[in-house]
Amino acid sequence: MGEIIKKHIFKIILGCLISLLLIYLCIRNIDFKQSVSLLKNADISLIITGVIIYISSYLVRGFRWDYILAPLKKMKVFQSFYYLVFGFFMNNILPLRLGEFVRAIVAGKKLGISKSGVFATIVVERLMDVVIFILSFFLIAMFIPNIPNWLQKSFILCTIVFGLMFIALFFMSKKEENFLKILYKFHLPLKLTEFIKSIFLKFASGLKFFQNRKLFIVVFLTSIIIWVIESYAYKTLFLAFGLKVTAVQCLFVIVTTGVATMIPTAPGFIGAIESVGMITLGLFGIEETTAFTAMAATHFIEMMSVYLLGIIGMIKEKISFSDLFDFALKQHQDTEEINGK
Repeated sequence: MGEIIKKHIFKIILGCLISLLLIYLCIRNIDFKQSVSLLKNADISLIITGVIIYISSYLVRGFRWDYILAPLKKMKVFQSFYYLVFGFFMNNILPLRLGEFVRAIVAGKKLGISKSGVFATIVVERLMDVVIFILSFFLIAMFIPNIPNWLQKSFILCTIVFGLMFIALFFMSKKEENFLKILYKFHLPLKLTEFIKSIFLKFASGLKFFQNRKLFIVVFLTSIIIWVIESYAYKTLFLAFGLKVTAVQCLFVIVTTGVATMIPTAPGFIGAIESVGMITLGLFGIEETTAFTAMAATHFIEMMSVYLLGIIGMIKEKISFSDLFDFALKQHQDTEEINGK
């Protein structure tokens, strides 16, 4: 991992500095006595209930990923569950979202399928989440009059960028030959051309899900279910810390903080989630100390839940921490080779 840190030291330091800045902006006006009181008086039974609801959303994620992976390999229900968990687990430990690559490598190795194809399914999965986020934002935003202009513009930009990405992936899954025709027009060295062609075809194999209407509908519906479940997990955890909000308001918090994870920060998206979560809760009249305490505590509980699932997964799949770090390092080395570095 030292090699990754050295090569990306600027990005890592920048992410940590941004996290520190965002945390400072969050806590500068906080009443810490009130915050500590809210934590001391938290309802443990509600926290446990919230954790159970939150973990159940990962079970649905596993079910959804099985469907996205189906064109590559048909599996038993939840066969890929812990590989999915490893991705989220390592994203909370490693910088640069390397957890996504760890997930692709582990799943590819364990399931005996192309890691490039698996990575394509992860891209599809994330894209489906963004589609739900964007739809939810604009539906809920119609009933919230005081949304900051920068937040609206952020979602409009996301709509354009991810809309184009969605269209590109859709046509990539159907028009492979068109891409290959373009590739051959560049007259690159034969070995390089064949290498790019191989990577593209493997990646495109993970997009076959687009060609199956039934699969697409199932994935779309399960994506909605995932975020409904998580909104109730947030509602329960917020209530544990004395914050009463509706499930719809919680969904709006999840949507805005989900997009905030695109901000380069320290591992675990520390600072981005708390700051944007506070702003969103402020739209519903929640004062800063209560909003920060509930948001930070909920984020911490989420991370601990993922760590728990990750540790269980390592025991179940007989994979060690060092194995997961090695997978991240291997992906980094492969990327450097592809870029000619």
